[in-house]
Amino acid sequence: MRIPLPLICLMVPLLVSCKKDSLNDKLVSHNSRLAADLRSSNESHSIADNNLVLTTYFWRDFMPGTEAAGSRLTGVIQLGDANGRAIPPSIQLKRLYVVKGHEIWTTDFSEITLSDDGQLEGVVRNGPYWGPNINVDVVCEFEASGRVYRIIARSQPINRTD
Repeated sequence: MRIPLPLICLMVPLLVSCKKDSLNDKLVSHNSRLAADLRSSNESHSIADNNLVLTTYFWRDFMPGTEAAGSRLTGVIQLGDANGRAIPPSIQLKRLYVVKGHEIWTTDFSEITLSDDGQLEGVVRNGPYWGPNINVDVVCEFEASGRVYRIIARSQPINRTD
């Protein structure tokens, strides 16, 4: 049996979008209780002489040469001192949670560096196909002196590059 070319042309985008939804299902958990718990995180933490805050930049790439539907979510976070002081080397980034409604993308950092001004920077890659032009809550889990903390940056935009 031969399938007409116009029908094939209509089916390919549907199959690609199903694959994308399937990928999101594997990356994202649906947990309203955890989402509420993460959103209750503090926006800053005082540790030693530092007042720690979280800044973020998230995007999806739609430039030519990327996937037809755009790249998966990528982000850079910075855990730093609100007054620009260097943070202690004993602080370690552990995990990142990106929360959209009751959906949560939980990921480890693919790169962690200490910037020249003494702030910790982490990169996350290969996230869900959320956005662009939506806001998410971002929660960073970090360890200081053997104790685990969470810090939140609320309503962070997912940007678009093209």
